[in-house]
This record gives sequence, C-alpha cells and structure tokens, in this order.
Amino acid sequence: ASSRNELVSFALHLNPTTNDAMDVHDKPPKPSSEEAATAPLSTAISSESAISNCTTNGTLLADIHSLLHVEEVTDISLIPTPSSCAASSSNDNSITSVPAVKAILAARSAVFRRMLYGEFCETARSNSKNIAENVEVQLDYSGRVLQLLVEFCFTDQLASLNHGEDGENGGKSKDGRNNKYDINSNNNGGAISLEEKARLLTNLSGAAHYFDIPKLESDIKKQLSTMMLDHPSLACAILDESSKILPGEEIGLLAMDRIRARPKAALLPWMHGVGGSGEIVTPSFGAVNNNHDSTTRSWEGKGGVIALSASLLEQVIFDEKSSASELTKFHCLRKWVQGCKHEVSMEELELPRKQSEDDILSLDQSRAPSPPTSPPNKSSFRDGKFEDEHHQQKLAIAKHLAQKLDLSLIPASDLSSTVNDSQLLSTHDLYQAYRLQALNAERVKSKVIVEGAGLAEVNGTYIQGGVHEGTPMYNKEGVWKDREEVFRIFMCTYSNGNKSWCISIVPKGKEPGKTTDVDFYECPVSYGKGIGGGPLYGMEMGVVPSRGWKLVSYGQPPVPRASLISVLEK
Repeated sequence: ASSRNELVSFALHLNPTTNDAMDVHDKPPKPSSEEAATAPLSTAISSESAISNCTTNGTLLADIHSLLHVEEVTDISLIPTPSSCAASSSNDNSITSVPAVKAILAARSAVFRRMLYGEFCETARSNSKNIAENVEVQLDYSGRVLQLLVEFCFTDQLASLNHGEDGENGGKSKDGRNNKYDINSNNNGGAISLEEKARLLTNLSGAAHYFDIPKLESDIKKQLSTMMLDHPSLACAILDESSKILPGEEIGLLAMDRIRARPKAALLPWMHGVGGSGEIVTPSFGAVNNNHDSTTRSWEGKGGVIALSASLLEQVIFDEKSSASELTKFHCLRKWVQGCKHEVSMEELELPRKQSEDDILSLDQSRAPSPPTSPPNKSSFRDGKFEDEHHQQKLAIAKHLAQKLDLSLIPASDLSSTVNDSQLLSTHDLYQAYRLQALNAERVKSKVIVEGAGLAEVNGTYIQGGVHEGTPMYNKEGVWKDREEVFRIFMCTYSNGNKSWCISIVPKGKEPGKTTDVDFYECPVSYGKGIGGGPLYGMEMGVVPSRGWKLVSYGQPPVPRASLISVLEK
C-alpha cells in the first residue's frame, strides 16, 4: 500500500500542475495494509489479467499500466520525424506525439536513461530547466512505432496491437471515448492489414534494438515467426522492411528461410494453395489471369512477390537455395510488374557492362524522373502519366531479369501461351527455347498415379521427367514437413546389386539413390513388368509396379498402389 502511495506521489511530483486536491483514496477501493502484507508477491507479479484489462486492482504493475496515456502525469513527449511517417508503409501520420513518463522509460532502457538523464544532446537544454516542464524529444521513428515502444515500457507487452482485430470496441476505449492512440487502424479508419502489421513489427524490432530492450526484440521475433508460419507470403513484406533498417539482418534471414521453404506459397499466394493431402494446387494461368483484379484484391495486404523492391526481387527469385521452378520464377516477374507499388529504378540492379543499342534505348525510355521527396499517395498511382512511367520502369526491370531464366525448362505449352503473351521475352528468345525443347522432346510421356498410401503427402500424380540408371523418373510437387519439395519415383541399385523402385524426396543438388534421400516406400524391380526399350534409354525399361510396395524410413501404413499411364504427345 505504501508503494502505491509513493507511486502516485511521484507522479504528482513530476507534474505539480495537477489538481492538488487529488487524493489516492479517490481511486477505487484498495485492499487494506494487512491484506496487502499477507498477499504473496507472485500474485502481484503474475497479475496478467489486471494488466490486459487496464484496470487498477492494487498491484504495482497494474498501477503503472494505468498511467499509460494519462497526459496529466506525463513529463515527456516523443515526437516522430515527418520523414519517418512519410516513409512508413502505412503512410503513418495520424500520431504526432506520444506522451510518456521519463522515469519509466529510463527504467526500461539504458539508452533512454542516458538520453534523458545523461549528457545526450536531447537533454542538454532541458536539464537546465524546471522539472515541471514537459520535454519534447524528436526520434527518427513513426508515431505507431513510438506508441508501441512506450506501451511495452509501461506494460511489458503489446496488447493494443492485437486488440480490436475482430472489431471489438471499434477504436474506442472502455469508457466509450475515441482512442486517439489506437494503432490498430490506418489513416482511413479501417483496420490495418496483415502486411502493415508485419512491417510495423519489423520497424519496432529496429527500435527495440536501438534502445536496448532485448525482451521486446525477442518477443517481436517470435511473433513474426508465427505470422510467417501461418501466412508464408508475409515473409516477403518482412524481408523488404528489414532491408531498410540497420539491425534487420537477423529478421531478414528468418524471412528468407521461410521463402526458401515455401517459395510458391510465399511468392505467389494468389496462384498456389495447398490441398488436404499436402499437394500443391496450381490453377491454370488463364483462369488466374482472367480474374486478376479480384485475386489481387483478395490478397492485397498479405505480402507476396509484389511486396519486394527491385533489388530484392532479383535476390529472392534467383536465390541458389530456392527450389522454385523456372515457370514459378517467370510467374513472379509477371505478377511483380502487375502489382508492385514500390517506386522502382533500374539503378537498383547491376546491369551488364555491354548492352545493345536497343536495350539502351529501351532503358532510357523507361527511366522515370527523380522520385519526389515523399512517396506519392495511392491516387498518384492511378494518375495516367505517373502510372504509365511506373509501369514502364517495372517492365524494363522484369525484362532484364527474364534473361536469366532457363526457358528450356518451361513446358512448351506455357511458352506458347503464358510466356509468349507476357511481352517479357523477345521472339528470338522464345524460338531458341522451342528449338532446345524440340531437340530433347520424347515421343511418349507417361504418368504414374499413386493412391492409398498411409502417408497422404505421397499420393497424387507423378509426371515423367528425367532419367536415372537408364529408366525414366516421375515427379510430383508437394509439401513435406512444411517445406515445398519434389517427390520422385525412380529405380535404384543397392550396394548388393539388388534393384528397387523408390518413392523418395531427393534433396536439391543431390543425385537420386544416395543416403541423403528421404525414403518413404520401395518395391523390388521384379514386381514390375518389363517392356521393350527404345533408343532413348538403350536398354530394357522397367514399369513402375502396381503392387509389392513396402515401408521404409518415413513411410506409413498402408502401402500405396501405383498405376502407370502412357500418353502419346502430339
């Protein structure tokens, strides 16, 4: 009880202009000194319910929390810089001042302590003034970041960021008044999107690092990891935002790992879903293209490839550790041109030293004027001239990056439709790709349908592609342990000379039939029915057996059945 009285007395001392008639007994009734003395210390420390409800129930933590946003007891205002608000992804300019208590900030952060009570330039002038005067300190962060930083210093959590996601209270405090410190809504009064929330937390992590608040930094890292686990596409927005802050390397690596694990879900969420069996579901591109406006709107604010800057676009799409196919990379370039809202410039990329005259002319025509000092608003993007210049700049960047694609690995049907219609590649490039595919074309393509396996991820349709030990391999894209992988059926010769068909995952960059394979099921080759081999293989080809499969390593009962279907290509 005496501690609570001292706390209120301290608050009144910080701001003596407060009504002198105010008395601690004007608050709701508190326990007697005997009750407080007999209450265990753990009760006060673990009273999370009292903190989350922002009510004063007699604990020290709750009483400190009750001072949050109470301007009568504040003695410092944190002022966001206009440049930070303008650069904010959510165009944050609604919070222009964040009130706080110097003593609480100093207690939570050694940097604040030196800044407010040391010899920092922020306090050189205020130290000579009367303590009753309110100090204003301008910091290079947005108002939303400063608001959350102060909230954590007072409450040790970020309850307001998750408060009202379902519309609860509608931006009002519990007493019904409008909450001008509500950070869960944007400047238009609507709820902030998942992407805005992820970017806000990333920026807050930078502030926590600067002000040396390790618990806040750790909490944010955990929350961002959970968000990327539930919504892989947010990894692109987090990577983009972390690239703009000095201490963002660690969070950037977390985001990059998530993109590598789930490239399609992270980069193209509006095109790729995951079926109940873990198989990647890819709708035809024509259907996606016809519904471009609706699909893009449904995924706005959720990251994806359109959240990346030009320099990060190249780094992510052509990442050596990524399992993304050449067709997926092409879809990323096309979608980025359609939906990216970043101001872009060819100067972000390292261009080759030698360029043709046509390339130079194309780049010169696509260069936009110097960007304005502050980002244009959304209406500017819809302005005819600016939108055209912005689109031409993005198109030039995508054309440059498209030269790095291996078109011979993209199916001919997609080359003749999707790729040809994109205007990202020249007729000459497409002709060379057709020529390479014609030289390597096979007259007969086969597919294997696997069903009935106890491990659902293995079931599905496997398409013939590649050769191992003189026999065709069959491949299916899917998800295993939250990573996008390619499941393969292939023939393998063991060290004792026995041959078996295997259903496995072969790690990227590794040869099939090695100890690095993730094996699920196998079947002795004797169960397959041999057929005559053609000149392509130069030996007798085996047929994938329909029965005789058994469990190995990571498989689960029951064992699968397999059906081989041959298709004559036109």
